[in-house]
Parts: sequence; structure tokens; C-alpha cells
Amino acid sequence: MVGFTDLRQADPAALRRAADGWVELSKESWHAVNDLHGNGIGPLKEDWQDRVGQSAGKKLAEQADILESGADITRGVAMVVDGLASSLEYAQRVLQQALDLASAYRLEVDGNGTVTTTGEVTGESLTHMNEVADLVKEALREARQADDRAAAELRKLGGATCETNPEKALDQLQGEASQTQLDMLAADIPDGSDPALVSRWWAALTPEQQKQLELAEPVKLANLPGIPDAVKEDLRGGPGRKWDRVRMVEWVLAHWNDDSGDFDDENNCTNFASEALFQSGVRMKGDWTVEGDAWNRGDDPGWLGLGIIGQQHSHAWGGAQNLHDFMVGNGGREVPPDQVKPGDLVFLEDDNDQNPDLTPGNIHHTAIVTAVTPDGDIRYSQHNDSRKNVSMDGRSDHEAQSEGRQKIRYVRVEPDWY
Repeated sequence: MVGFTDLRQADPAALRRAADGWVELSKESWHAVNDLHGNGIGPLKEDWQDRVGQSAGKKLAEQADILESGADITRGVAMVVDGLASSLEYAQRVLQQALDLASAYRLEVDGNGTVTTTGEVTGESLTHMNEVADLVKEALREARQADDRAAAELRKLGGATCETNPEKALDQLQGEASQTQLDMLAADIPDGSDPALVSRWWAALTPEQQKQLELAEPVKLANLPGIPDAVKEDLRGGPGRKWDRVRMVEWVLAHWNDDSGDFDDENNCTNFASEALFQSGVRMKGDWTVEGDAWNRGDDPGWLGLGIIGQQHSHAWGGAQNLHDFMVGNGGREVPPDQVKPGDLVFLEDDNDQNPDLTPGNIHHTAIVTAVTPDGDIRYSQHNDSRKNVSMDGRSDHEAQSEGRQKIRYVRVEPDWY
């Protein structure tokens, strides 16, 4: 268990360096995977097609799977270690605020974190002692939960070092590590039972740390008593907003793996994103689904559910390229990765000739940003294939290997039609 002295002496910077080292190891493994495919497996398949060549190709493919699995697992380790570093930084900042208050109130805090007064015990001094003690307790709670979660997840990842199934390594092991990092950050936030403590906790953080948590956990902060109203308003989109970014993230995280917004016999990734926007307050555009510049859908085939024979939804509602073009052409804009925030849309654009069903420059997939971690990693959720809070950095090499090079475009929806 993390104690008072342990927290004071913790070195989050060393953990950051360790996380960076694990990321580099993951990248090196992926370089080896790509080399095996580009210079071994691919040429063997084309130029050495007898049994010997096939056997050699199979051996290289097995080695590539081992390296790919290791790359994705080590990336998961980096996520957990980086999450622990962030949690300890927040906890240390809160603890320092407690010690600063103790000094200002002429109180003492011993090596166990116990708060005492050297003067006469009065009602005021008791109030001050409780204020300091609550912050010390909160700082230790944050550090302990992060340490416990990180230890459990790292033990699990350490036990999976012999995993050779890339799909399991990426979707299960790295996916769970990604969620553990977010769980640590969420648990750094007080539960809200004491709004005064929440207010003091928030004030103890640096502006940069506050912004990190706003990007990582917008839903929890926006609904937490004690967080300043201006912060909550900004999280939802600011004064005069036309839709609610927090409500969108809430809806996506609640429905990423069900059939909400689905249409039969369709790839529903873009339908899901459109439904999420609609559920968060974005108004439909156009009266008929067959209009050229419409963004709408009906419950039945035809015009907004009235049963008139026609399309179930407009082209912009259900097609990735069409939704991108509609939103950018109707008030929205593309944003660079370092400006992305929860509620933005993610579009994948084909940048290769590997897939015969796609052409370079074609946008073919839509997802939604649901978090950004303190290290800048964008987490997204999607439908078909359904995924929750998965890592853009952690999955990019796999996507390039399986689908070819992809350009990633981020779009901020800013409706101008109402």
C-alpha cells in the first residue's frame, strides 16, 4: 500500500521514461514485423511457390505473429505505466496543496500523514485540520487506487508474454490495458459526495492537469458537484453551443456494442456516428432523405418515417465519405491531432492500393473520439466492428498492416444550418 512518505518520494518522471522505453520497444517490434512481411513473406509467396517456399513462408509468418503480439502487449504496458505516472502526478499535487495549507494554518503533518496543531485546539483550528486531513486522505486514495490497478494489469500482461495470437494481443490484452489507463484517470477524480473537497481538489491541480482530465474524463467531470460551472459548460461545448459534446460521449459509451442507430444490411459505422450526433442535439437537415445536401433519417424507408417509398436515410447520414464532406461543408472543420477532443469525428481515408474494394483518397470508415489521454493518445469508440476507448496510437500499425496505409482525418462538427 502506498504510504505518505512513498507518495512524496515517488518519481513520476522516471515512470514516464519507462513508458517511453516500452513504446520504443513496441515500435521496433513493428518495424521487424513489417520487414518480415515486406522482405520475406510477401516475396516468398510470389517467387517461391513450391512446398519448401511455402514452409519457409509459414515459419516467417509465425515469427511475424510472435513479434506483432509482443508489440501490442508492450504498447499496453506503456499505457498502464503512463497512466500510473499521471495519477501519481495528480496525487502529489494534491498532497503538496495539503502541505501548503498546513503551513499557512500553522499545522504539522507527520511522516504518516497525521495532521496536528501546535497551538490551542479551537473550532477554527479543527476546521483547518479537517481540511488538510481530507486532502491528504484524497491524495493517498488516488495514489493507492492507481498503484493497485497498475500492479494487477501489469501482472496480467507479464503473464501473457508467450501470447502468439495477434488478434488476442491487440483486441483483448492491449484493449484492456487501454481501458485500465482510463480507469485509473477516472478514479483520480473524487466521487462528488463532498463538493467542497472536489472544489479544493480541482483548485490544487495545475491548469495543464485540469485540461488533461477534461480531455480524458469529460463525462465524469461534467456531472460532478464541486467542479466550476464554467468548466462544465466548456466541456459541453461552451455558451451558445448547438449540441452537447458530453452527451454525445455518454451516448456512444452506452451504445457502442448494441444496435442503436443500426439499419439492416448495412455497415453501420457511419449510421452510428450520425445517430450519436443526433442524440446529442445536432438537428437533422432537409425534409427528404433523397435531397442532395440532407443529413437525416427515418424510422421506416422513405421520408422521415412517414412511409413514403424511398431511402431510409440520406447519403450523408450513412456514408463515411458523404458524412465527412457534409460536415466540413456545413460549418465543420478538420482539426490536427493535437487539437482533438472528445466528441470529434474520426475518418479513415485509404492511402494505398492494397484493398481492391477501395481507391486511394476514399474515406471508408467513421468513429468517434471518446477520450484523449495525458500523453496525447486519442481513444476512439466505434460500431461495426464495435470497439470502446481503443488507442489510436496502439492500433495504427495493425491497421496499416491489415488494411494498408491510412490517412486519419479528425472533424469538429459545428452546424451552420440552424
